[in-house]
Amino acid sequence: MKRILLTLAVVLVSIGFTNAQAEEGHITYKISIESDDAAMASMMEGSTFEIFFKGEKSRIDMSMGMMFSMVTITDGKDILMLMGGMMGKKAVLTSKKDLEKDLEKEGKEPDVDVKFVSGKKKVAGYDCKKAIIMDGDGNEIVYWYTEKLKLADPGQCNAQGNIPGIALAFEMDRQGMVMSYIATSVEESIKDKSLFKMVIPDGYEKMTMEEMKSMGM
Repeated sequence: MKRILLTLAVVLVSIGFTNAQAEEGHITYKISIESDDAAMASMMEGSTFEIFFKGEKSRIDMSMGMMFSMVTITDGKDILMLMGGMMGKKAVLTSKKDLEKDLEKEGKEPDVDVKFVSGKKKVAGYDCKKAIIMDGDGNEIVYWYTEKLKLADPGQCNAQGNIPGIALAFEMDRQGMVMSYIATSVEESIKDKSLFKMVIPDGYEKMTMEEMKSMGM
């Protein structure tokens, strides 16, 4: 579980938060998972991933099948994480800066090497180009990104600001578990602005990042 959550945290920082300067939109992704652990792969069947973004605000909704769900909301500075699963409902309110420092201590956000390679693919109706990212640990992520969905600040892009657009498909391999994301729909507007409220709902136990990690999450 800890390995999965750390992987998701890296995804959120490199993809979700970097979309904070995008104009406005809602992207729905389908997640496919292949794992050496057949039981885990079965429990994670039906996983989904959604990104909402408007101005400096963004929200990511992730459901990992029967295992757990996670909602992450940021206003560009602070981050609210709402988690649900077998360990109950937990909430963490922290800052983007502190989370990035935490990931750096864990050694989960190394420098990346980006290669733009030939290849084209249409994803959710958008023409996408291919890029391959290799991090300092030798992990490879293949991105298919569109330049049509521009970010307000061209310096804030996917993969730590190295991709000039938004990834509509990407795939990563983490210790035998391959997670593939592909956008199934893209809307260039947000109807429900209340999605970005930085409020902990009733029924959630508030925790610090340290407390969350002490639970093995």
